[in-house]
Parts: sequence; C-alpha cells; structure tokens
Amino acid sequence: MNTIHDLRLGGLDLNLLLVLDALLDTRSATRAAERLGSTQSAVSHALARLRRELGDPLLVKRGRGLVPTPRAEALHQPVRLALEALASALAPATFDPLQQRRTFMIGTPDYGAVLIGPRLVDRVLREAPGVTLVFAQLTGEPTASLSDGTLDLVFGTSGPESEGLFQQRLWDDGFSCLLRADHPRVSEPWDLDLFCALRHVLIAPRGTPGSVVDSALEELGRARVVMTRVAHFVAAAHVAAGSDAMVTLPTRLADLLAPTLGLVVRPPPIPLPRFTLWQQWHARQHADPAHRWLRHVIADAAAG
Repeated sequence: MNTIHDLRLGGLDLNLLLVLDALLDTRSATRAAERLGSTQSAVSHALARLRRELGDPLLVKRGRGLVPTPRAEALHQPVRLALEALASALAPATFDPLQQRRTFMIGTPDYGAVLIGPRLVDRVLREAPGVTLVFAQLTGEPTASLSDGTLDLVFGTSGPESEGLFQQRLWDDGFSCLLRADHPRVSEPWDLDLFCALRHVLIAPRGTPGSVVDSALEELGRARVVMTRVAHFVAAAHVAAGSDAMVTLPTRLADLLAPTLGLVVRPPPIPLPRFTLWQQWHARQHADPAHRWLRHVIADAAAG
C-alpha cells in the first residue's frame, strides 16, 4: 500500500481536486461552476487537465449530464476526505481556555512569581482550570531555554539576546532598603554612612558577589559589608526580618513584604538605576493561540 512518503504530486494543481469533487457531486459542469464561483468553460478546462493527469476520462456525457467512470467513483470519497482534512488543517487556529490541558513553563526569579503569581493563578483557575503553570528558577541561559522549548516564557530584566525572541514590558521598578522595625539602629539618621556601616544581605541567584548597589558605591569610593548571599528575594527579606542585617530589594516587592515581616522601608541613600521587567518568548510560540492567551493574561496580571 502506498504511503504519504510514496506520494508524487508532480505538477498536479490541487485546485483541480476541488473541481473533481464538485463535478462528482453535481454530475454537471454548469452546476459545478456555480458551486465553485467559476465559469463552465473553466470547469471544462480543469476536467480536461484532470483527464490528462490521471489518464482516465473520469466523467463522460450521458444525456444532459455526466456520469463518473469507475476510476472517478473510486476517487470520490478519498478526495472528499482529503479536502476536508486539508481545510481543517489550514483553518485559523481556535483557542478555548476551558478545553485546554497544557502545562506552561515560566522561568522567573521569585520576584516575578510573588508579584504576578497570585493574580495569574487566580485567573487561570477561573478561565482555564486544565492549565498548569510551573514557575521555574532561572539557572541557565534564558535564550537557550526558550529556543529549545524547555521554557515557554521568561520574566527577565534584560532585553532579548537573540533575533528569534519577542518581549513585552510588564512594569518598571526601582529599589528600596529594608531593615527590621526593632533594629537597634533604626532610629538613627538614614544616610550613606549608616548604610555602609550596616551588614547586608545580597540576592545572588548564582551565588556570585556584586550588584548594582556595589557598583554605585564603588563609583562614590565607598563599599558595604555583605555578610550573606542568598538565591531568592523572599528568603533575603526573611533573613533581614530575623537579624540585624538589611537588604535592598525591588520596591514593589519591598512594599509587599514589609508589613507582613515587620520591616521598615527606606529609600536608597545613593542613586540606583531603575529597571524594567519583561516577559520574553521565542518566535515559534508567537502565533500559538494558547501562548497568546497566556501572554495576555500575564500582562493583565502585571497591570493589576
């Protein structure tokens, strides 16, 4: 039995199969032309081409109509099924969130998961209860993970490093300093000298030293003492809440965590650059209806 790998269409115009299907249904060149929005002469020309291509008369005159040959009768059902399958495959993709059974992998530091996660999960539960969201810690190169499909989306603060990536702004943010409300030095004047005198917690996802804070201090000829490095933003806030160390966090997260952890918020005593959080995805996911829906829901959650 022949398979699709054995198929050789050669120069066959697939539009001819539409003409054959109409002729076999109507048994009339005139009615076939009306169905196709064409002319009788165009249908007759197409039938002549089909006869040459397939080596069979296909339909012959009988009275005022046409009757199919055995070859044409044998082709009728397979051609109809093939055309229906092709029409279905080429139809615009539709998306019904309620019918989705899919897992999306989102690479993000806990900063993004904490701020977006609750609103995002709440909406997904209501609109697409069969969808699973996995918030994964970024450990490698985001571009590679998006390209090979390990991640569907990434929340990041830097622009895409590949022409095959798209991105959308979620929000802008700055930095705030946190120390516990009963810190022994909390009542002292908040200035650069006190900032440098305190011990600091550094968020270091890869465990390496250095940050925008250290770079800004270095430009002023100053330095701070980092007593511990932790991989996660929320963990760093908890360390500050239970010790005499302080931490510098993105402002949105600082404002969220401070009341529940008993922390006070102070502005940085030095200018620190603001940053943008982006959602980023690979070009192969760009037109996928389910992926488009997820990006829209994330953008709404971020705006909220």
